[in-house]
Amino acid sequence: MCARVVLLVVALAACDRGQTEHSMSSPTVTNLSPSVHVSELPPSNGRAKDAVQQKVGHLDITTRFGSLTGSVTVSTIKQDLLGPTVNLEISTERGRVRAYLMDGKEYRYIEAAPGSPAQTRGDLIYGGGYWLFRLEAVDGEAAGVTYHVWRS
Repeated sequence: MCARVVLLVVALAACDRGQTEHSMSSPTVTNLSPSVHVSELPPSNGRAKDAVQQKVGHLDITTRFGSLTGSVTVSTIKQDLLGPTVNLEISTERGRVRAYLMDGKEYRYIEAAPGSPAQTRGDLIYGGGYWLFRLEAVDGEAAGVTYHVWRS
């Protein structure tokens, strides 16, 4: 009897934990920004500086880069059973920025400019055991680049 009670308490605690994490997530993106399909990703040969990251729950990450040059691969979390589908928002204070996600066997990107953030919902890229996406400063360098990626 005691073992059943302990099992019930553990099960209820796990259910409650999941609801708390989910309720803290932002809502699903429904107002999608225009996206462009491409067959290849830009090379990941850039650099991001002065990163400040905030992570809430399992996959709800906001990161701000002081500057971004070229294109970088952004690793989110280790592959899990919940799949690659996420919401993604990007913004920049200076320069244009693109974020690339999977789209079938190809890729697609959204683009943000100062005062014009972009958002989408799609699949992260799988690589090396992690869910990833690519972030690119289109005109060489961008400043005040922020992304928010989350499940809902």
